[in-house]
Amino acid sequence: MMEPPLNLSHFQLVQRAIEYLVAEREQQPSLEQLAQHVGSSPFHLQRLFVAHAGVSPKELLQAMTLQDAKRWLRQSSSTLDTSYAVGLSSTSRLHELFLSVESVSPGEYQRAGAGLTLHWGIFPSLLGPMLLASSPRGLCHASFVEAEEDPIALLQQEWPQARLLHDEVALQITASNLQQRLSGQQPEQRLGILMKGSPFRLQVWQALMRVPAGQICSYSDLARMIGQPQASRAVAQSVASNTLAVLIPCHRVIRQSGELGGYRWGSSRKAALLALERARQDHADLAV
Repeated sequence: MMEPPLNLSHFQLVQRAIEYLVAEREQQPSLEQLAQHVGSSPFHLQRLFVAHAGVSPKELLQAMTLQDAKRWLRQSSSTLDTSYAVGLSSTSRLHELFLSVESVSPGEYQRAGAGLTLHWGIFPSLLGPMLLASSPRGLCHASFVEAEEDPIALLQQEWPQARLLHDEVALQITASNLQQRLSGQQPEQRLGILMKGSPFRLQVWQALMRVPAGQICSYSDLARMIGQPQASRAVAQSVASNTLAVLIPCHRVIRQSGELGGYRWGSSRKAALLALERARQDHADLAV
């Protein structure tokens, strides 16, 4: 039985498998072909994939293959309308997401992090390495990073006056919490986040957090949700400026045409996130 190389972590193995499924989904690769590509046995890969992704490779592939984005968008929009009609508040949605949300004050926004110490580190995840940065009031940055990117430069763009302290030990619990969310598991404890943006962007991001996993919306849907139906372009800019990946689920916004649209961390990663969430939802529906 083939086992993954010793220098390849379980996260990296599953990440490579997901990347292959996204890239080759039209060819419908078998479990054996997938295992051969990542250098594992089918049994070992299946076990690790389910443990870390919450669904099997076959279920993920089906979610991508059978996905009719336009139909899915219509269904999701209808569900969101119903949620608002029955008075589903942002508080109840955020409770469901197990998040505690704060935003910086206008004065803090202007100071750009002056007097603030941010602990940062890079951690493995199901969809690639993630740069995390945390303040005393909560996680303030979570992004997927590539090997050639400079984490200090990325954080300085957002918090130019903050003191940056590389401290992965301080972020271990936060990283584990985020890894659980990416794997479709219930996090063990509430995760605090700190959002930094204009009042309009904060409004858009808070609306985004009301879009449940397994559903999607369009930019015009999101504009309507915040009571500004003519502001689709500004909404799109706000979505694109999000620096809290997964937690503020900007990947759940697609174009009205049904096209996935852009994603600052790559369209393939966006496709994988959406397929994982839909596959888990389908799996849960079948289990009921």
